[in-house]
Amino acid sequence: MSIFSARSFSAFVLSVFTFITVAHAASTDMSHDMAMPMENHMAAEIYHGQGVVKKTTANSISIAHKPIVALNWPAMTMTFSLPESGSSPVVKAGDAVDFTFSQQAEGYQLSSVTPTK
Repeated sequence: MSIFSARSFSAFVLSVFTFITVAHAASTDMSHDMAMPMENHMAAEIYHGQGVVKKTTANSISIAHKPIVALNWPAMTMTFSLPESGSSPVVKAGDAVDFTFSQQAEGYQLSSVTPTK
């Protein structure tokens, strides 16, 4: 006669599997996901804003923008980095603009910026 019945054996295996899964989850630092580069995550969410260009450089554009409701941000002036690939947008200080951006590992990066008509 066996020590374990089929039901007892199944319960034992399930208990061992659960223990291993919980132990692995407890030993894994879940906070590392936030520090991983964005390319290792799903596509970054794109946000839309409107504002006035305050300054442009070869790598960034500072925009005094209206509130960004999707992020619960008040109106403020921020500097956004430009994408590494592609040409620089044709905007200058004082231009009213519509823009889109996403959060990247290194900060907020413009996806598009166009003068408001």
